[in-house]
Amino acid sequence: MEEDRKNYYRMNYCFYPGESKEVVVFIHGIPTNHHLWDPIIPFLEGQYSVLTIDQIGYGLSERAPYYDLTLPKQAEYIINLLDQLGISKAHFVGHDLGGGIVQILSVYYPQRVKSIVVADGVCFANWPLPKVTSIRYPTADEFQPSPLFIERMLREGLYYPQVLKPKLLNDLLAPFSGPSGPIELQQASLALNHHQTEDLVPYLRTITCPTTLLWGQHDRYLPPYWGSLLHQHIPNSVFRILPNSGHYSMLDNPNLFGNELLNHLNRAT
Repeated sequence: MEEDRKNYYRMNYCFYPGESKEVVVFIHGIPTNHHLWDPIIPFLEGQYSVLTIDQIGYGLSERAPYYDLTLPKQAEYIINLLDQLGISKAHFVGHDLGGGIVQILSVYYPQRVKSIVVADGVCFANWPLPKVTSIRYPTADEFQPSPLFIERMLREGLYYPQVLKPKLLNDLLAPFSGPSGPIELQQASLALNHHQTEDLVPYLRTITCPTTLLWGQHDRYLPPYWGSLLHQHIPNSVFRILPNSGHYSMLDNPNLFGNELLNHLNRAT
């Protein structure tokens, strides 16, 4: 693990160099971190260079107040990290909030984007989820921001809850398990506003980079309808529904997700 300080916040990241000069950047959502992509990295390892990040406020990255955790801010931090690493252009894969971030990157930083994959991503005005907003001002114990809340959210979002093995669960829960975890999780929730993607809608048709939209067939948080709608707005995009998969399709069905990602990269390169 290495850290980069830019815009006063340290961003945690992992870099896996590959034979190709092509770099693939993976961006997680709420309430996860870079470990979300652990099952997918082996599909690319050695062939592509891979960069996984923890968004500011998540994982092992530095914490920040909610107004510095918005999706446009996160996009800035990622661009700053790429500048520090000397990466001029990359492929971006984003899940959940990360899906919104790659849309922002495609619209506002097109010169830095080779291609994008949106996986079960936020878009239009379909977010933040009621479950996520409930922890802002919890009215019952079940809405208290805590590792238990995160675990329930993960299990309910999976088609196969049993894939959440102890190590992976610990990797996803640990960053918010300390004494300040509840406040940090609340700050992450307070940063979220659907206008951060809704304002992009008039510009989605300007996205010209290769685009693939991957959606879990049984995503109960952001149903495939939203992937279909995004497909209608982004010219020449490819839309794939992944069977036997929920919101966390890369965990439910890593083989299918990994192969679809490789197909996308083959088309894009």
